[in-house]
Amino acid sequence: MERFSLDLPSPLYVFDENYFSNIVSDLQEKGFSIRPLGVPEFVIDALVACQDTLSKQAYRRAGIGRAQQFQHHEKVRSDEICWIDGTSSEGQLWLEWCEALRLYINRHLFMGLFSFESHFACYGPGNFYKRHLDAFKGQSNRMLSVVTYLNDDWQATEGGELVLYASEQDDIGERVLPEKGTIAIFLSEVFPHEVLTAKRERHSVAGWFRLNTSINENIDPPK
Repeated sequence: MERFSLDLPSPLYVFDENYFSNIVSDLQEKGFSIRPLGVPEFVIDALVACQDTLSKQAYRRAGIGRAQQFQHHEKVRSDEICWIDGTSSEGQLWLEWCEALRLYINRHLFMGLFSFESHFACYGPGNFYKRHLDAFKGQSNRMLSVVTYLNDDWQATEGGELVLYASEQDDIGERVLPEKGTIAIFLSEVFPHEVLTAKRERHSVAGWFRLNTSINENIDPPK
């Protein structure tokens, strides 16, 4: 990926706790947080700039499961992804902002979040991700799921909404328009969710805060 730089503001702005305190308050009250303009504008702009440099070859067809359980299942999800490894200054800025959020959440909610992983996601017209959980109780170390959006002027008629369900019995859910700067954070084991079929190209960044479940020679997360 081509390296480039933006004129970024002082790192102190990255750690503006107003963003984090709003998220923590929501998590305490509801177990999820949906915040329009919930990510600093310069962080979103950096992600957009980074995403704009990615070629089609940088993306890979998304699958389900991890390690030996990984498989492609186009009837479940049809998006493409590109992992963020911090090799660009823009990707690193996003990871640093999420690291500051991790520390803030641990300080206030004592969740023991240990690490964070994240990728760009691209949904072309007709792409979707069926209803699912990001983690199953006792079977995963994903604790918090994070999604933020990079799309200008998204309309409800264009589909592509995230639908967050309160429980397995909920069939209505809360819809989140994938509008630039909106962030959704929720407990990975608790909230089923899906991405409705997009009618135009839709860009987002997804990530997960994880626990450390490494035991002896078994390193987690598996690579």
